[in-house]
Amino acid sequence: MRLLGFLDSDNIIPELSAASREEAMQEMVGTLISSGAMQEDDRKAAVEAILEREHRGSTGIGGGIALPHLRETSFVKEVHGVFGRSSSGIAFGAVDGQPVHLFFLLVAPAGSDDYKPALTHLARVGRNSHFLRFLKEAVDTDEIVGVLEEMASESVD
Repeated sequence: MRLLGFLDSDNIIPELSAASREEAMQEMVGTLISSGAMQEDDRKAAVEAILEREHRGSTGIGGGIALPHLRETSFVKEVHGVFGRSSSGIAFGAVDGQPVHLFFLLVAPAGSDDYKPALTHLARVGRNSHFLRFLKEAVDTDEIVGVLEEMASESVD
């Protein structure tokens, strides 16, 4: 099932095992590989590209949210997303200096018309305290899917 137009319900990690930025990106890219959206051979290059983007400027937007993204890539054939949650939080260089608990990874192929609307939607979601609270409090994947379905069906402005 596609959520928010680009996030497969299979690409939800209810509790990241990662303790660092790099481990989180490894785990999230691994989910794209497991779901068939990306090839194993592209893992290292994809993680390096995402981390390079983070070094240019953190996508940790504050409030415990990060929106790491990679566009114009050959790693995927269509826009794909991964949602990951870390109850303990991960140092991610967020603008407010706080750990990140909710991650939305977005990866888009070259020439995608869906990338910008998807990223814009995620940025709006990142400012909606109602949805964010429910994502943090969800006890399992099914509850996370329910919150994401609600996000997809309602305006998040």
